[in-house]
Amino acid sequence: MAKFPPIPDRLSQIDQLSAGDHSYVDLDDECYYCWERVSGARYDEYPTNDFIKNFQIPTALRGQPRWYWKGQAITFAAYALSKLIPEEWKRPSTFVPVPPSLIKSDPGHDERLLTVLSSIYPRLSDVRELVLLNENTVSKEKQISPTERADNYRINENCASPDPAHIVIVDDVLTTGSHFKGVMRILQERYPGVGIVGLFLARAIRPNVIIVPDDDIAL
Repeated sequence: MAKFPPIPDRLSQIDQLSAGDHSYVDLDDECYYCWERVSGARYDEYPTNDFIKNFQIPTALRGQPRWYWKGQAITFAAYALSKLIPEEWKRPSTFVPVPPSLIKSDPGHDERLLTVLSSIYPRLSDVRELVLLNENTVSKEKQISPTERADNYRINENCASPDPAHIVIVDDVLTTGSHFKGVMRILQERYPGVGIVGLFLARAIRPNVIIVPDDDIAL
């Protein structure tokens, strides 16, 4: 049985106290998250860890029993974001998923973030894969800088117009912030002056941070 975390009353914002946990995030970056995932902890110790583990089940397991829980995690994420995304973001914003680590033509390409954003109800007015990957990457490689990430991204010309009025970059877990900053860089180059915020299902915290596990939702 999968355990999912309770949905908070509102999004939390990365601030002076939490920005230091994410080496590439600057204090003037506007980043928000739903939950905290404890890095290195067993998935069954914390509901958020369990949820993220299921959310990231690879596409190679499609059709196997575990695939059911990926679907449940995607549905839960869409429901949570429908409750948590501020109303003032919904109409003017373009929601942009961070590209997965494999290009679209790769059999392992995982559109979980795009699926979540497309499944939110009421529907978001503008969801676009504005940024695409040029070549496959190792998603968990922590030594790749935002500049190197940006060098492997390109604007998706098929949906580049009209210019966004405001952009929300969406990712599942904020760790160093390298993916977020890389995507932000290429979007800022294409759409200078457009406001950009980051939205994450969870932020990673170190194991030495003491937290009390929340009550969980069992599905």
